[in-house]
Amino acid sequence: MIEAKAAPHAWRRFAIWFVAVFGGGIGSIYAALVVIDPYDTGRFPTFMKPGVIDSGQRTSNASHGRDPRFDAAVIGNSRGQMLDPAKLSQATGLSFVQLTTPAAGAQEQMTMLRYFMAHHRRIDALILSVDERWCGHDPALPIILPFPFWLYRGNLEYLAHLLSTRALTFSARRIKMELGAAAADDARGYQDYETGHYRNFRPRAQRPPHKPVVAPLDTPFPAFDLLDPVLAELPQTKVVFLMSPVYQDWLDDLDPQMVADLPRCKAEFARRAASRPHTAFLDYFAEGPFSRDSENFMDTQHFRLRVARILEAKIVEALNQMR
Repeated sequence: MIEAKAAPHAWRRFAIWFVAVFGGGIGSIYAALVVIDPYDTGRFPTFMKPGVIDSGQRTSNASHGRDPRFDAAVIGNSRGQMLDPAKLSQATGLSFVQLTTPAAGAQEQMTMLRYFMAHHRRIDALILSVDERWCGHDPALPIILPFPFWLYRGNLEYLAHLLSTRALTFSARRIKMELGAAAADDARGYQDYETGHYRNFRPRAQRPPHKPVVAPLDTPFPAFDLLDPVLAELPQTKVVFLMSPVYQDWLDDLDPQMVADLPRCKAEFARRAASRPHTAFLDYFAEGPFSRDSENFMDTQHFRLRVARILEAKIVEALNQMR
């Protein structure tokens, strides 16, 4: 009977110790993550040197975007990824960083821009790579691929999402980097998706059937509601809006409503470029010499290095004319 009565107490003590050990272990891991700073956000004191080993722009941009060496940025999605920040820097005398994120729309891009602004007192130039998604009418501004907004916003939101297997993996990489066992990625964030990659691009042999003509919608483009307040906070910053070229197949496959709304949407960018000092709008999102030559593209929406060099020259020309 005595042993039977003692059994519940023994189990209770075991449960308490188990919870204490488990909780202590989790707490220790969490504290280590805060100190190691797996994404190199610089939010809290750390013994780690700056830099990350991370090919995913969604997370690596947290490190690149806070780097104080840069006073200019390329922001957008993968259509702007091939713009080389080193070449732009050399040609302009500025210091560019690449902060594009694959599949990013207006919400993600403005979140990235505000993160860059939060870490840089002075921003001399911005290249904003925009596309047809800026010309939609859905106020929700749909997100194509998940984006870690928590990584680029307040500390509490960051801490609430920090404990994860991804953070543990990146912490291990940061430790290897600190020990000299691995080199940090390019601080400028540049990733070339052509060199060393296989190009398997087969354009259509014939253009699709003619699509119906629809009337443009007389409704707002909600993405500009995110853009305008940011521009107002950067009155001295040079800004280039760039609509990159895509292959003709992509243009032919656009929804008829998007085709109808594009001219007014482009006019919104052009109006801001005309009314705001030190601003330009470069529009290559149209049928023309770029779109008709399949050799200009890796696939229907991503241009190759040969086009990147031309666009970089046009951007440099626009920036230099803003003096």
